Amino acid sequence: MNIVSRLPGVSVIIPAFNEEKRLDKCLKSVQEQDYSKDDLEIILVDDESTDRTVEIARKYRARVIKNGTHNIERGKSIGLKHASHDFILLLDADNILPTDGWLRTGIQAFLDNPSITGAEAIWFTYKKDDTLANRYCSLFGINDPVAFYLNKRDRLMQTERRWTLPGNVLAEYYTYYIIQFDSETLPTVGSQGFLTRKELLLMTDHSPYLFHMDSNIDLVKKGFDSYAMMKLDITHLHSQTVRELINKLRRNMRLFLEQKHLRSYTWKTSSWRIATTGLLMVTIIKPTYDALKGFNKIRDFAWFLHPVLCLIVPPIYMTMILISRVQKMLKISPEKT
Repeated sequence: MNIVSRLPGVSVIIPAFNEEKRLDKCLKSVQEQDYSKDDLEIILVDDESTDRTVEIARKYRARVIKNGTHNIERGKSIGLKHASHDFILLLDADNILPTDGWLRTGIQAFLDNPSITGAEAIWFTYKKDDTLANRYCSLFGINDPVAFYLNKRDRLMQTERRWTLPGNVLAEYYTYYIIQFDSETLPTVGSQGFLTRKELLLMTDHSPYLFHMDSNIDLVKKGFDSYAMMKLDITHLHSQTVRELINKLRRNMRLFLEQKHLRSYTWKTSSWRIATTGLLMVTIIKPTYDALKGFNKIRDFAWFLHPVLCLIVPPIYMTMILISRVQKMLKISPEKT
């Protein structure tokens, strides 16, 4: 591998709103990276927090930029505008870099493979003493069970030790894979610790909103289609309770429906595939089998949250989609009459 005495500068962009409970651990993990502090800047884009978020950010000498739109994608776009370094690390306030060499590994992948588009970890950190919801997400490598069965996830399960997801494996190194995607096979890359070049993001439709999937699909279509999928994990403090997990799934679907007109990325999945996937999930036979298969390798009852969520989530999504369509019809209908 190419060894350089001075690593390139990295701007860490963290959009945040009332994140005092999780931000300290996030920023501490960034500060503790084996990386020159002169080449590392932290940009916290604050969305009018009313707690100690800004105070904590300044404790770690982060640049605090105001957002005020209550939109995380707008926050990322604002952060990009103020970034001064060539590399960008998109990090959420509920993320923790679990090792001090995490960032260096990602940057080294770029130095060894200058043509790659981005780099991210392929596992979520799994801890047996974590909350039930967090253990579930880490075991299955997902934040949403629907993405699991539509094969859109970008993280491996804890039982998967080799790359098993869509994409063409161009090369495998000790610390990462080089995977080539196309617009059909690209998983949901770009969040929860995503490293890329600033110049690449600026080539995409990044303003006023930086949707990570939209930008990556755009880049893949332009020929920037190879990614370093690092053999590392990223800690995601997703949910303290199952109720919080379900509420976040509901929130994410609501945002997807509300912002659909702003997006260039759509899940290219046929209605038939979506319908059969929903049926597969709510019958819970396959989800139960997958949970048992995982439990046989890692003895954790969090596996069995999977069939429960597979039974609950599809009806929630379907109801929200139907309500959204009805609301759209009612809004359009008066203008036609």
